[in-house]
Amino acid sequence: MCIRDSYKCAKIKLNNLNLILYLTIMKISIGDKLEEITLPDQNGNSFNLSQTLGKKVLLTFYRIAGCSFCNLRLNEINKRFGELGNNFTHVGIFHSPVDNLKLYMDKHKNLPFTVLADENFEYFQKYEIERSVSKTLNAMLFKAHKIIPAMIKGYIPTRIKGHLDIAVTDVLINEDGVVQDVYYAKKDIADHFEFEKIKQFALN
Repeated sequence: MCIRDSYKCAKIKLNNLNLILYLTIMKISIGDKLEEITLPDQNGNSFNLSQTLGKKVLLTFYRIAGCSFCNLRLNEINKRFGELGNNFTHVGIFHSPVDNLKLYMDKHKNLPFTVLADENFEYFQKYEIERSVSKTLNAMLFKAHKIIPAMIKGYIPTRIKGHLDIAVTDVLINEDGVVQDVYYAKKDIADHFEFEKIKQFALN
């Protein structure tokens, strides 16, 4: 096993040949320019992150499509989207197949931003989005009061397709596609940037 630059690489022997396999797995950092992300939205239409160039973007790696916490977050952004100006958009990525994503996103009616299905966990793995049992338990203990409002709105994970222990990650990307700030959940799986921070980023 070896490490070269910011990449993890593994040396394997196959048919008497030494091969170096480079796995581009890395955490997102301020100043990064993310490589293209291409995924289907809830309707199965292909979407490229590069389509957001020229706008400020909140890119969020959520959990499963039926996650109560994630859907409450979408609901908050949807309700307050008008506060974020005309030069801002949101892209949310769920570990979910397209059909399951559509099932839950249809509960929000017409969202003014994009949600995508990463069924194969490709980009979660690429950018080292954390999976954590302890942070999952923390959310259950300290944010359980949010489950009832979620249930009232119909955000109940009746069809679980994906990893339940994903800890969300928020990424703020400027108009040039450069990461301006990033937050890997620290306290629990539903630990996001505060809305006011997003608003300040969007409007300044």
